[in-house]
Amino acid sequence: MKKYAIISLGCPKNLVDSEVFANIIDKSGFEQTENLEAANIIIVNTCGFILDAKDESVQTILEMAAYKNSGKCEKLIVTGCLIKRYFDEIKENLPEIDYLVNLKDFDTFAEIFSTQPDTSRKLLTLPHFAYIRISDGCNNRCAYCAIPDIRGNLQSVPIEKLVKEVKYLANLGVKELIVTAQDTTQYGIDIYGSQKLSELLREFHKIEGIEWIRLLYLHPAHISSEIIDTIATSPKICKYFEIPLQHINDNILQNMNRKVTKKRIKQILLEIRQKIPNAIIRTTFIVGYPNETAENFTELKEFIQAQKFERLGIFTYSKEEDTPAFSQKNQVNEETAENRKDELMAIQQEISQNFLESLVGTKIKVIIDRISDEDDFAFEARSYFDAPEIDGIVFITNGNAKVGDIMEVEIIDAWEYDLIGEITQ
Repeated sequence: MKKYAIISLGCPKNLVDSEVFANIIDKSGFEQTENLEAANIIIVNTCGFILDAKDESVQTILEMAAYKNSGKCEKLIVTGCLIKRYFDEIKENLPEIDYLVNLKDFDTFAEIFSTQPDTSRKLLTLPHFAYIRISDGCNNRCAYCAIPDIRGNLQSVPIEKLVKEVKYLANLGVKELIVTAQDTTQYGIDIYGSQKLSELLREFHKIEGIEWIRLLYLHPAHISSEIIDTIATSPKICKYFEIPLQHINDNILQNMNRKVTKKRIKQILLEIRQKIPNAIIRTTFIVGYPNETAENFTELKEFIQAQKFERLGIFTYSKEEDTPAFSQKNQVNEETAENRKDELMAIQQEISQNFLESLVGTKIKVIIDRISDEDDFAFEARSYFDAPEIDGIVFITNGNAKVGDIMEVEIIDAWEYDLIGEITQ
């Protein structure tokens, strides 16, 4: 049987597309392999969001072309956001690629494999968790972001279709449902005329077999009290708020077209903390944005020190063509941006360690992801405040457990970003 390998780069939303592609290939009779040297066909699903992601995509394509030239691989197929954004340039400059498939062009993909198009998915995650993409595209038009030009305006999936898909996932054994979109808070406004995230979550909450529901990409301009209350009162929904704030200075926020102010951000964070004392807030910030002064950076630094976010990521501004920020004056030099990133990450490392150390001696629920390769540990797991591939790991020292089990552990030690626990059940 011929074999294929699929490499999915970028965000979870891209992974959902990869899962559709994988299902189409499976239907044509190919067998998936993790061994690139054994693959007859290699598929690369690229990311084209920022410079680092584009560089990773191009490097991966070149590496896979080397496999094709030196081994049994017969065809190299490349798809994804990078292809949508730079189709002609890639076609001209990377002749090693046998097929360029545009973003979400499942029909063309099916033609290559001589099968019928299908948007069903083959899960490429661990079997006990899965992503559900509730919409694609975005209406926000942040000044630094190319996503609306790549994926278009907001396109929500109808509630009944999503509920059917989640029931299917639950029947497969999925316990943790991870809700994703470019902006989950705006779900439904394009097809229903108003935000429907809370209604959708209540429908997901009813589905038997789903035990954890995790929300990603909550845009601060659109977080409502209704959404906070829904999370607060729904036992299955992880008290985990992934809110990309990007900055806190009002001038920078306005230049970014974030449609939110420092005052409003502080109100949202206070409301979450007051209504959900055990809430974990994860956020990201961009440093080195055009016109970011030393005073703006100090304001951001002091905000981070005051808020003590449990989870935080820092990115340096990526200058992307065809975005409003590309032509803005007073671009911050790369060295300054990197220094600002390093300074904030040093602060966050201490905040994170203090938070995790405060959990030593407490008991928390975790989901078992895998048997650990480390000699000192039996399993690797995640808590309700750890999203896959983004946050930390809870290393488990003992116990009888199966991958996918949700169990109570006592935290016995903490590192900068990870925890160590033992099963108490």
